[in-house]
Amino acid sequence: MSRRTSVVKNLVKTRIPTGYGEFNLYLYNEHGKEHLALVKGEVSGQALVPVRVHSECLTGDVFGSRRCDCGDQLKHTLQYLGRLPCGILVYLRQEGRGIGLRKKMEAYNLQDAGMDTVEANIHLGHQPDERDYGIAARILQDLGPQSIRLITNNPHKVDELTAHGIQVEARIPIEVGHHQDNLDYLRSKAEKMAHLLTFREETPEHRDLAFIEPLLDQLSLARAAANEAGPFVTLAYAQSLDGGIAAEAGTPAAPTSRPALTLTRHLRAQHDALLVDIDSLPAGATPPAIRQDQGTDPRPVILDSQLRTPPEALAQGGRPPLILTAATPDPARAASLAERGAEVVAVGTDTGGGIDLPLALRALRARGIHTLMVEGGAATIRRFLRQRLVDYAVIAITPRLGGGPQAIGGPGLAGEAPALGITDCQYQTLGSDIIAHGPVGYG
Repeated sequence: MSRRTSVVKNLVKTRIPTGYGEFNLYLYNEHGKEHLALVKGEVSGQALVPVRVHSECLTGDVFGSRRCDCGDQLKHTLQYLGRLPCGILVYLRQEGRGIGLRKKMEAYNLQDAGMDTVEANIHLGHQPDERDYGIAARILQDLGPQSIRLITNNPHKVDELTAHGIQVEARIPIEVGHHQDNLDYLRSKAEKMAHLLTFREETPEHRDLAFIEPLLDQLSLARAAANEAGPFVTLAYAQSLDGGIAAEAGTPAAPTSRPALTLTRHLRAQHDALLVDIDSLPAGATPPAIRQDQGTDPRPVILDSQLRTPPEALAQGGRPPLILTAATPDPARAASLAERGAEVVAVGTDTGGGIDLPLALRALRARGIHTLMVEGGAATIRRFLRQRLVDYAVIAITPRLGGGPQAIGGPGLAGEAPALGITDCQYQTLGSDIIAHGPVGYG
């Protein structure tokens, strides 16, 4: 039986443009305490709206404290909602799981003295978790989604919102990784508060690659959101200092450092599929997505409008690829590739003669591919960017000059409005290279 709830009214609504997209900010008041809802798109009457109910954590949300996972969960939720047509972030002013900032800081000192987060709260005379989700339910009722998918690791939050009359159709996990400073805290939440955490590796394969964890969190969210249009597209390539990605057309990019190559292999392993254009490869070469050097089993995808992929390349090991081609492929070539295990899918071409990318992404999604890594070549990179199909970019900048054709320059991007950019761009040195990475924003 649902609990009876009082009606809550929105006091102020205003437009909030952010680096993650444009939202509307709603202000609510309950017993003198102000709560917020950040809303993307139209949510009233919509089913399966992604919702995060986030309790205030000043130390994590504002100051970036590593003692908890709150700040990362907030940031990754905003990135996630920013690329969806609609979604809601309810921001509750319930600091420290409801005990307030002063008590939370005192609990931190007790944790430094050997207690865990639950023991510290109890020692201070509080419950392990004193948050009330009734106000969150009333805010959601005011905003009017028909049903929601709740972004949380906390099953209690699902139960509470359901008890208050919110139709929670699914839970979207939001693990943001663990490290030395928050591991004990997360273990306590899993063992004593039933939070659903899997505790994957401490860092992405190597400690030097920990900086790429925000992307891995977005990939995890994309896989969990089964009804979201997609797939999530990561653009990853290497370029010289002057922007070139190859010495000449059809040849590989200038070599990156060994750590950067390790990053590339790791990123390949984290995606459901890898995409290259057959035109970016030397004649007769094996597409890199087919070679078994990733350590896992992502699906290779080749854009090949004229079916020029050599059938003999498919016999060199690895998963047979998914080849996306023109609407009427050559039957003999298609049969030869299919005999080697390839799946040939006719998706059609655009006005420029290349594979129609939106249709290609739709075909990938229909085959259960939720995350896609695009590796090139230059023309394909430009087409993905020009058509606003990239969600995240990872660019390795090597200390070389004279790299040849530019990935981002050239017709179709220069001078276009709205301009492309990496929002919240981060830079990391890796070997002799600089890695620029972050969500891709338009406008």
